[in-house]
Amino acid sequence: MTGVLWTAPATAPDVLSALTEDERYRRFDELQARMGGVWESMRLNYEDESVVVVPSITLDRATARSGTLTQAYEERFLFLLVLLRQPRLRLIYVTSMPISPEIVEYYLALLSGVIPSHARSRLSLVAVNDSSPRSLSEKLLERPQVLRRIAELIPNRSRSHLVPYNTTELERDVSLSLGIPMYGADPRLADLGSKTGCRRLFAEVGVPHPQGAEDLHSLDEIVDAIVGMRSERPTMPSAIVKLNEGVSGQGNAVVRLAGLPSPGSSDERAAVMQTLGRRCTRL
Repeated sequence: MTGVLWTAPATAPDVLSALTEDERYRRFDELQARMGGVWESMRLNYEDESVVVVPSITLDRATARSGTLTQAYEERFLFLLVLLRQPRLRLIYVTSMPISPEIVEYYLALLSGVIPSHARSRLSLVAVNDSSPRSLSEKLLERPQVLRRIAELIPNRSRSHLVPYNTTELERDVSLSLGIPMYGADPRLADLGSKTGCRRLFAEVGVPHPQGAEDLHSLDEIVDAIVGMRSERPTMPSAIVKLNEGVSGQGNAVVRLAGLPSPGSSDERAAVMQTLGRRCTRL
């Protein structure tokens, strides 16, 4: 990625590709240190306050099959238009493709005590015009001119922050490019938010959690995990196979185990393999 980093007008812009990961995180940490001050100024009715919403879905590619689905997920964050109830706040909302005006009007009409036209005047909609099933952050970092346009819409970086859908190094780089902190988890902690990471963390700190197995990478490993789980709980009627990263149930499948040979039987593993191949149904 070669997105341009925001810098003061008197200086030449840096390029992300020229920075190492350590350098990017050093700058990111400096930005994030400002988040406390930004948050404290929220709802104080400053004229130059703003929020930049980049609802980028950066997950396992198996969960994003089409540009239509990507756009639908990006529009899920339109509930944040409720922030326009604050009379001076400006909201910059970025999507892959333009949002239908009727949808925007619908959300603005929900703002109690706010004239929709007044809220609309403080809302900037920015579309990348790229319907490919890729993350919005990736598309933005390929388009420095769009990032510059967004940066120009920010009245005061000391009273602005970025709201992403989820946080990875891509969203970190968008934050760096705009020169504003990000309201989200540090990407370096992303593994803890995965299904595997959560199970490992729960086990480490002694939090009760469902029986299961993690860090599986092949059908054979899934079969072995189910066989092992049945040995511990012979009466279990089903198991759920989940992608490590997923959203809204995408990538989940139910495996029905009723009628299989008894745990420990010589033909158990072959039967589980057959069940996985023929009887998996998506949630």
